[in-house]
Parts: sequence; structure tokens; C-alpha cells
Amino acid sequence: MSDNDGGSDGGGEPNVGEGEPYYPYLFPYRNKATIPHYYGDYVRVIFIMVGTFILVLAPFVSERAPQLLPAAIVGAVILVLLAGLTSPKKEWVLTLDAIVAGLGVVAFEFLALAAYNAEAWISFIMLQTIVISFLIAFYFSVKTVRAMLTGQIGKKPTFGEFNQP
Repeated sequence: MSDNDGGSDGGGEPNVGEGEPYYPYLFPYRNKATIPHYYGDYVRVIFIMVGTFILVLAPFVSERAPQLLPAAIVGAVILVLLAGLTSPKKEWVLTLDAIVAGLGVVAFEFLALAAYNAEAWISFIMLQTIVISFLIAFYFSVKTVRAMLTGQIGKKPTFGEFNQP
């Protein structure tokens, strides 16, 4: 006996939420955004990657600057905490994402320049990678905050929207 006893062929429109599956942690860079003008998924992935990279880099930094080790560990935990809290419904977290990403660019660029001046090329390259990642996260965070402040998160763009007064 089949599950389809009603004579229906099983066709028709899918129910809400039964379309294409979305796995943001496995495939964050897909072509179709789930929520228009919301880029928190990108920021979340970048923060997790940067936090992981900071912890991997920590033993190498502790040899040259052991005083930075506690800050690196706490920073990685804060990044992962923010990644877990990031949501299109939490405006304060989206704003905090932008602030932390901007501060990350500044702080790690100073560390990268210090490594450059000390001719520690491997450290410089690793720190510069973190800076570039924070810069990308800062860009997406600011785009999301801008959309949030203008009330555009969740609204699809329409034709002629710039012609409206």
C-alpha cells in the first residue's frame, strides 16, 4: 500500500519553507539571499573563521608577545559569541558586529605593521589575512546596519524605488 491513497500524483506547489534547502554554515555564499539587504550570514562565517585562525595563531604569537595571549583568546571567544548572536531581528548585535569588525581592522593592522617592522614576514602575512577578513566583515556589517537604519531589511528592491519622493 502506498502513502498516496488519495489519487493525487503528489504534484503541485511546495509548502512554505519546502523549497530549495538552505544550509548557511555549509554553503554561505550562495547566489540567492534569504533575507534581502541582510548580510549577517557572511559576517557570522567570517567571525567564526577569524576566531579560529586567531586561536591557531596564538601559540606563535605567545613566543614573541606572551602578553597578547589572553587578549587573543578572549577576542576569539567574543567573535564566536557575536557570530552566535547575529540575527536580523537583533539590531544591537548587528551594530556591535560593525563596531567589533572595525576595531579588529585597526587593532590587527597595528600588530601587522609591528610584525612588518620587525621583519617577521610569516606573522605579518597571517596578521594581514586577519585584517583583510575583518575589513570584509566590516563592509558587510555596515551594509546591514545601513539597511536596518533605513528600514530595508526584508524588503525586496522594486523597480523605480529611487524615483519615489
